[in-house]
Amino acid sequence: MGHLITCAYDMVCIDLTRYGFSETFFPLHTAPPTNFDGRIMCVGWLAKSKYFVQVYLKPGCPISPTSLEWALHHTEIVDTWPGRFVDMIHIFERLNNIEKESNAEKSRLEPPIDLAGDSSFDVFI
Repeated sequence: MGHLITCAYDMVCIDLTRYGFSETFFPLHTAPPTNFDGRIMCVGWLAKSKYFVQVYLKPGCPISPTSLEWALHHTEIVDTWPGRFVDMIHIFERLNNIEKESNAEKSRLEPPIDLAGDSSFDVFI
């Protein structure tokens, strides 16, 4: 989805999802402009309703890492796109790591689930 928006509108597209699969897509063939105002579109996936919605971001807010597909398929003229967003991407990654550590700590405090006496899974054996 991000590649389509990026190529069609010649702007940065940020895809947001809930479970850490968010990515930032840059144009594949167009050099970055000097002014980025209005050149970033963010879409969020609402899983329950199966819709995408436009999300309005504040200037300078953290953004997700660059798409791996973009890194593989972009042309040389666009190499400088991610460099202009590197600080915002590092902040996003740092916040994401803090959340992962917090979730790991919470899961360590929870008792393990004992399925030994549960016959619900016998159908899979």
